[in-house]
Amino acid sequence: MLISIMGSVLCDLGVAAIVVKDNSVLLVQESSGRYSGCWGLPKGYVNPSELPRDAALRELKEECAVDGVVVGLSAVRENLTDDGPAVFIAYEVTLNSNQIPKAASEVSHAEFVDKADFDQLKWVSDAMKMMAINAVSKQHNGTIDYSETRGFPYLLHMPGGSQYE
Repeated sequence: MLISIMGSVLCDLGVAAIVVKDNSVLLVQESSGRYSGCWGLPKGYVNPSELPRDAALRELKEECAVDGVVVGLSAVRENLTDDGPAVFIAYEVTLNSNQIPKAASEVSHAEFVDKADFDQLKWVSDAMKMMAINAVSKQHNGTIDYSETRGFPYLLHMPGGSQYE
């Protein structure tokens, strides 16, 4: 009998919560750090003792003071850094009833932003903007390869559709 053992790879693992309301997506504006003033999804890192899904809900609570439920997977971004692979998972989340997001830790604003206003924002990344656009328009577009513009392997996968760009 042949037994195969899967190896381990240390990986930078981040998550986001994508909350859609009508034609808007819940976004936060970073208040400090290298992305200070930039907009993006409620996001953060996964702690060693939690599932990525639970980390996305924790970050939503920490940054926007609301609770939600994961209802699906929206996108996966993978890239290769000097430190190794980095994976970012964006989950579709619905908020529990009668909650209004408000800025909490690490963010200066937390609000639903209409898709029509996305181009006026300074985004954390082009990939983050594309995740928001696709969430509100319900158009999942396969894989976008940002590697050439980034200068290193950087792919955004959104289920369904075919590869483009």
